[in-house]
Amino acid sequence: MRLAQRYGIALVALLLVGATVLFFWSENMMIYDNTQFNSPVELVWWSRDMSWNYDEQRQCGIHTCRITNKRSRRPLARGVLFYGSNIKTGDFPLPRSKQQVWALLHEESPRNTPFVSNKEFLRHFHFTSTFSRYSNLPLTTMYLPSGEALTSKDYYVTFGGKSRYGYRPSTSVVFLQSDCDTMSGREDYVKELMKHLPIDSYGSCLRNRDLPESLQKDYLNNLYSPELLRFLSEYKFMIAIENAACPDYITEKFWRPLIMGVIPIYFGSPTIKDWEPNNKSAIFVNDFQNPQALVKYLNKLADNQELYDSYRQHKLNRRNPISNKKLLHNLVTRQYHMGDSSPEASLFEKFECAVCYHVINTARNVRADSRHYNCPLEPVYAKMEGQKIPQNVADWRAAMEVGQCQAKILDEFFRRNIGFNDAEFDAELNRRIEGNNCSNSSNT
Repeated sequence: MRLAQRYGIALVALLLVGATVLFFWSENMMIYDNTQFNSPVELVWWSRDMSWNYDEQRQCGIHTCRITNKRSRRPLARGVLFYGSNIKTGDFPLPRSKQQVWALLHEESPRNTPFVSNKEFLRHFHFTSTFSRYSNLPLTTMYLPSGEALTSKDYYVTFGGKSRYGYRPSTSVVFLQSDCDTMSGREDYVKELMKHLPIDSYGSCLRNRDLPESLQKDYLNNLYSPELLRFLSEYKFMIAIENAACPDYITEKFWRPLIMGVIPIYFGSPTIKDWEPNNKSAIFVNDFQNPQALVKYLNKLADNQELYDSYRQHKLNRRNPISNKKLLHNLVTRQYHMGDSSPEASLFEKFECAVCYHVINTARNVRADSRHYNCPLEPVYAKMEGQKIPQNVADWRAAMEVGQCQAKILDEFFRRNIGFNDAEFDAELNRRIEGNNCSNSSNT
């Protein structure tokens, strides 16, 4: 009898313990469910340059996310957002939980932040939005407003119309640039061209002409203004050299002349032919041995209407103006482009919603690799006369090497998962540079 009582008491105790565990488990699950399904997922912008208060709840399709720049909310955040142009090497949210997604937005070339292009840095990010077609939110064609802009004749000038200006040479070429120190050596190449061909240069780089007074005010922030496009469309050729030669890094320098019906003289992205409207839409600097050979071909085109217009089939072939299926597919599927006037269509809002969707639906073990921001360490520049090297190429080479060193240090610091500041980072960078230890490879 006593044995039966003991078993009975033990059974009751076990049931009480089980009920208690079940109660607390269900309470915790209710809290978890409430966090998951009633409270929005939180994302934190990590930038010292956001001095204003930013705290918004955004509906991204079926998902809701709270996006803020309040650093105090980082422990609650599922994702941390970085803008590549203002990342500071001594300012990262560490220690970092394994559940926290890091997301990078960087539409620029590596001139602002050279360490970003290195795999040692990129592999710490789960989500990227860059010019590369391989990033999670590609911005490859962001500077092309629409396919209609390519085919429209709003700014089109006939061959005869371009040739009627007696005060311009038959081979009329325009250069409009105000960034005079580039990794691609743009200004050095144009100087070489100018030795063989008159070029109208309106920007602060190599300027020899003044824009009409109505266009002189803030044209850099109005690169697609109708007045500017109409003015430039009277030229036959426009120099379109990017500030850096990275695969898929394509800016308005390529698209704008195409929109106007002007033939671009292009140097930059080595993958540019994947994106031109037709097989022959631009003149590529790399197809010529030197500037003199290029000028010879330009003169040939400028005096031959049939040959010249063969580069403008996106304007003239009404039945099939764009034959590039990759470009056509991109225009339909891309998530962001300039000129989108729909609600919440800014680049930053598109990025925020893309990351919101990503943190809710994608596994955390997916990481970025070098293809997500693919730029060469060695500056790439156009071929000039007598194998000349652009004036500032050594400085850019040194800057990229320092960037590589910075990326390796950041990689090691991130792996330690301990917070560090600017002074600690700079001390380590200086130690390696002085000891010539920047070339040491990080663990993979």
